[in-house]
Amino acid sequence: MRTAVWRSGRPARRLRIGRQFLWGWSEKAVFSVPRTTPRDDPFCRRMPTLTAEHVGHYFGRLLLFRELSVTLHAGETLAVTGANGAGKSTLLRILAGLLTPRTGRVVLTVSGAPVPDEEHPLRAGLVAPAVGVYEELTARETLRFLARARRVADPAARIDEVLARVGLAGRANDRVGTYSSGMRQRVKYAAALLAAPPLLLLDEPAANLDAAGREMVASITEAWRAQERLLVVATNRPDEAERHDRQLRIENHR
Repeated sequence: MRTAVWRSGRPARRLRIGRQFLWGWSEKAVFSVPRTTPRDDPFCRRMPTLTAEHVGHYFGRLLLFRELSVTLHAGETLAVTGANGAGKSTLLRILAGLLTPRTGRVVLTVSGAPVPDEEHPLRAGLVAPAVGVYEELTARETLRFLARARRVADPAARIDEVLARVGLAGRANDRVGTYSSGMRQRVKYAAALLAAPPLLLLDEPAANLDAAGREMVASITEAWRAQERLLVVATNRPDEAERHDRQLRIENHR
């Protein structure tokens, strides 16, 4: 596990960067992504696709799913459904490049070329209950660190834009530890959107959010579709699943 040191006018803090830490970044990929401007990111402009081929996963003797195959094209949205404990969150981690499936493979393709495995997590934004936030940092400090790790060009302007997008502009300089659960969820959205990845994955997207927060999520998902990017949502709500182009039920792959 590597360690990055970041300074913000106060004593340096060491933040661990690993494959399933800090929004799931791969240790190799954090320091190898070319500098890009989110609005002009070629990975987002060039018609990405996500393909899962014969994917299966299990923990010990517990089989979650097997022979799961799906291809998602630019502008399409996929709803992953299933009972609690069926494996929805695990599948989203696999699709995000954070977890290697026991069988099969997942390929994120941009401009006809597959994204290397070590860069796949950096080309995905994940919002999930298991994603942590740094309570000792402010929202702005968190995004500033993430922008440096993902090498976002013009980070100050992009951070302001994302904070406004998720409704945190007025509390951007307050410590995340003082936030409500709904505000922390908004921080996760800001982190996922920061580098404008071609692939966005939302695990129970409306969790802890009020009516205004749910409207924010609806706006983000519609924008993702309009921008010809990829969106995968895990949900237990039938009404939410019906809004998406395609549905995949985990229990059908056992």
